[in-house]
Amino acid sequence: MSKDGKIDLNSASALQLKEIKGLGRSRAEEIVRYRSKKGAFASVDDLDRVPHVGDMPADELKALKARCTVRLAADEAPPTAPAHDKVDVNRANVEELRGVEGIGAERAEEIVRYREQIGGIRNLNELDALPHFRDEPEGQRGPIKARLKV
Repeated sequence: MSKDGKIDLNSASALQLKEIKGLGRSRAEEIVRYRSKKGAFASVDDLDRVPHVGDMPADELKALKARCTVRLAADEAPPTAPAHDKVDVNRANVEELRGVEGIGAERAEEIVRYREQIGGIRNLNELDALPHFRDEPEGQRGPIKARLKV
């Protein structure tokens, strides 16, 4: 637990997480399991992606996020893809875009339609205006954009 009383999602055990009001054993274990599979949390908004946690009622999820923090080691940055592994948003087809973690079929089709309408994407921040992106917290959009290039 940090000085401000928040629990660090990147270091807390399931037992420590279980102490958060409204978070039972199974959800605490899901958070630890997700972290071990996907790596360090970049933001408390990453909780939206954790099975059985992201589907909590909105007010309960908001309260959970308020009790948590994300601390990265001084030499550790949020995960991003190396430049050579990034998918070119202007050249990739729907299947290639679907291969990017966080982009499903609808989002991939939306990107292809958008770039065809405007003649190409000049800046990845343009994606924030698309319906399947704008409703997502930045904590979810950022990692997706980090896997793309123009």
